[in-house]
Amino acid sequence: MAQTVNEVTDLMSDKTRRPNSKFQVPTSVKYFFMVLVLGLLVLILIMGGKALRDAPPAAIHVNNQGLTVTQYRALQQVMNQQKVSSFFTSDLQALRDITTGLAWVDQVSISRDWQRGIVVTALPKQAVANFGTERLVDAKGAVFVPADSRDLTQERFATLQGEITQAPVIMQQMQQVNDWYAPLGMQVEDIILSPRMTWLIRFDNGLRVIVDNENTAQKLLSLSQLLGNQLSKRRGEIQSVDLRYKNGFTIAWDMAQPKTDEAK
Repeated sequence: MAQTVNEVTDLMSDKTRRPNSKFQVPTSVKYFFMVLVLGLLVLILIMGGKALRDAPPAAIHVNNQGLTVTQYRALQQVMNQQKVSSFFTSDLQALRDITTGLAWVDQVSISRDWQRGIVVTALPKQAVANFGTERLVDAKGAVFVPADSRDLTQERFATLQGEITQAPVIMQQMQQVNDWYAPLGMQVEDIILSPRMTWLIRFDNGLRVIVDNENTAQKLLSLSQLLGNQLSKRRGEIQSVDLRYKNGFTIAWDMAQPKTDEAK
């Protein structure tokens, strides 16, 4: 019995001392496969880059939604002149900058579409007034030349005049005056800001108002209140009002009426 136990012990000790037989991959082979894999990845990248460079130029699709026929044609003509690369490598920001460079364009969206190519969607500025005789202006005071010259000097628009850099100020002033005089049924037809910052305003009923740049808002507001109250019955007889006084104003009456100039 003791002999059997000793034999089992000897067998177990032999298994413990016996080395595990595992297949060891030579280090050189490992490096070879690593280099091979990296080489394949680099080759794929090179071939992919070459495929992108050799791809035909992407088509540019101009979305006509929200554009007039003239605006669509003008934008399409500009896009046709652009040199673009492939679908993936085309510089969308460059196309955006070119599109926003058009004076009449307000907002631009450029995207990639698998079916149509590079899609250009533009929204035009919405004119609310004439600026001189060769430009229009939107509600934010941005002056622009329209895509269609036939849109210039529209009779339904008021006309603003002054320095282009002052356009937002002139637009804001016109909007404010229209708000004050709307209860009287009066709207600005022409408004001019001279280099000396003097305002000349002509309303759609023929009334002309001149005011300086000192307390301009208060003077115009006070005049609207007077025309709606004390002068309401004689409003149709007034030809012009000069507000360039610190303590009052002058009224020029219509020459067809037997009135003389009055000062207040």
